[in-house]
Amino acid sequence: MSDPQSKLQKYSAPALEKGLDIIEFLSLTDSAPSLSQLAAGIGRSKSEIFRMMIVLEERGYIRRAQGDQFVLTDRLGILGAERPLNNKLADLATPILLELSDKTRYSCHLSVLHGKNFIVVAHATLAKSYGLSVQIGHTSPVMNTSAGACFLAFLPDRKRLEFMSYFGDPDHRNHTEFAEEIEKCEQDHLVSMPSLESDSICELSAPVLHTTHKGTVAVVTIPYMDTSKSKGIRQGIADDLLAATQLLRDKISITMPNLVLPAIAPTS
Repeated sequence: MSDPQSKLQKYSAPALEKGLDIIEFLSLTDSAPSLSQLAAGIGRSKSEIFRMMIVLEERGYIRRAQGDQFVLTDRLGILGAERPLNNKLADLATPILLELSDKTRYSCHLSVLHGKNFIVVAHATLAKSYGLSVQIGHTSPVMNTSAGACFLAFLPDRKRLEFMSYFGDPDHRNHTEFAEEIEKCEQDHLVSMPSLESDSICELSAPVLHTTHKGTVAVVTIPYMDTSKSKGIRQGIADDLLAATQLLRDKISITMPNLVLPAIAPTS
């Protein structure tokens, strides 16, 4: 009877295997090998890895040292560092979010800038059968969102314009209204905007500011249904939200004092 196939044998991905072979080989060598040397080092022909090298170079994982020699960039290290940073933020934020949710009786979440979107890295959901909640990993755009307004509000004017151009401006929401929300956030440290998902859902957001550079490092958001009842209790919720972001800001300044602004818009 023949031996059962391993998962690698059964579900092979030749292109991925070649890419990983290239990256692993470059990580283990102190020199900058040529294409021929690299191909020989991983037991493949130049023609087998030529296209893979182009893709890896275009995606920023490798670069040409000189001529036909290649080295790894630090892109893998940067990508690997992002998750631990988000995990640290989530660890700090979760107890505060749980307390905020308990006080307000609303779910809430923490999001950070990731590329051209905000991504949720921590949340607190009420243990009841109804209510609005956003799951970890959910992404939302910067433009025309409450989280985006919190981020843009605390950038210098020139940098804000660069970011807004970088993120783009969906034409289904009034640009002037969004600019007004940004200005309000500068004064109140609070933004209330309809969700892009539904006009019946509102998002109340507050920035978590860095104590040194004063930029927004994260945003805490409470989504809620826009009803007459919610309008009556909004101020109390807002006060609790601002207190929570202040507490989180203080914790970050003590435990993560070197935390930098979450992203920089491309200059190209």
